[in-house]
Amino acid sequence: MEGHAGLLARQFSRLARELGRPAGLLLSFVLAACGQGSDGPTPAKMEGAASALQAEGSRPATKASAMSYQSELANYVAAIEGAQKSIREQPDNSLLKLETVTLYIERARLTGNYADYRQAELLLESAAAQTGPLSKACIAQAQLHYALHRLGAAGAALDACPASVAPELVAGLRADIAFYSGRYLEAEAIYVQLVNQVGTAQQYIRLALLRSRMGFPGEAAAFLEAAEKRFHGRSPATRAWLKLQRGVIAFDRGRIDEAIALYKLASDELPGWWLVDEHLAEAKRVGADMAGARAMYDDLVKRTGMPEHMDALARVLRESENPAAANAWVERAGMIYRERLKSFPEASASHAVDHFLQFGTPVEALALARRSAQLRPFGDALIALATAQFRAGLAGEAAVSIEGVLKSGWNTPQLHAVAAMIHAGLGRSAEADAARNRALALNRLAMRMYPLASPVQSELGP
Repeated sequence: MEGHAGLLARQFSRLARELGRPAGLLLSFVLAACGQGSDGPTPAKMEGAASALQAEGSRPATKASAMSYQSELANYVAAIEGAQKSIREQPDNSLLKLETVTLYIERARLTGNYADYRQAELLLESAAAQTGPLSKACIAQAQLHYALHRLGAAGAALDACPASVAPELVAGLRADIAFYSGRYLEAEAIYVQLVNQVGTAQQYIRLALLRSRMGFPGEAAAFLEAAEKRFHGRSPATRAWLKLQRGVIAFDRGRIDEAIALYKLASDELPGWWLVDEHLAEAKRVGADMAGARAMYDDLVKRTGMPEHMDALARVLRESENPAAANAWVERAGMIYRERLKSFPEASASHAVDHFLQFGTPVEALALARRSAQLRPFGDALIALATAQFRAGLAGEAAVSIEGVLKSGWNTPQLHAVAAMIHAGLGRSAEADAARNRALALNRLAMRMYPLASPVQSELGP
């Protein structure tokens, strides 16, 4: 096994140079799979794309290492092409395939391209065909299932991990699964333990994201600042993402100018990253800079072809002097979502819910919201379910759903804003006023940032 590990080290030293990372980081998963332990970090736990967090421990950034989104992407392309070449030369090397799975997942998170998830799946299937049960691939399996919102399958993959796999990797993923399963206290206990025992930037990020959803944005911002201080890597995507998340916390507090300033700092770290630009465009829209938002969404649609950006552009166009211009983008986005739902039904459900809530039929939106909440029964998915129930005319069911989220410990401006509108729809003035006050205490703009569409077939009566 030692000789095999040495061969892999030579192979991934080349990949590390292409990707701009130390070889030890790219080897971290491989060595864990070989039973030698790993100091490598766990996957990021954001919706979408904190792909480069696994660069933690890299050499400090310098001016010479500064790069744009396109050059960062080019590094991934080169690394994956190099890995594919090595696989062709050594088709029986299952460990090489497993490391390449990680590269595909990281690139998918950076770009939002679902095709890379498919390639990762195919490589895992190929490795399984060669080696039988994938006990050595448990982390790669869990990471891929987690990224695709298959929490049950991710947990099962972790159950198959041998005891020799680095415990902090397994513990972190188990806590992530607990969080998105609605078991917040369980997740928080593990996150706190990891902060105290491991104390890397990734562990502080995990705790920050949880505390931000539990109604403690100040704590969350402090944890993110602590993570920035502990991150000494070269990855511009990680540095950009950390500033982006601080901006998201400011945005959720209604501090639009502060959010925009942080988003611009994130853009300085990795110019051209669509993930940063879409948040900046949203902040412009909420800040009433409709021309600026429209220009950015126009550009994002051209650059990415993502249906989320088409939806955002359609929203802006519907508030313009020519609302009919939105229709083509709505139709095109709907077609892409339907294709995604066929190929990746679990991962696509939560994103598709937003589209069909705004532009689709209440029946279709409700079916997707129920599916999304079943897959990942955490706060945001359950709020979307309550929204879909309300829009479908099931205000009573919506109130029950929103009450469940309130009791769970979830505590965001969106939750209280949606609760206020549901209670108002049911004529519960006292409950509506209390929820509205809680929403505004967390975010002075909450009632206009999180609108709730009127029921299409209402049970509320005339």
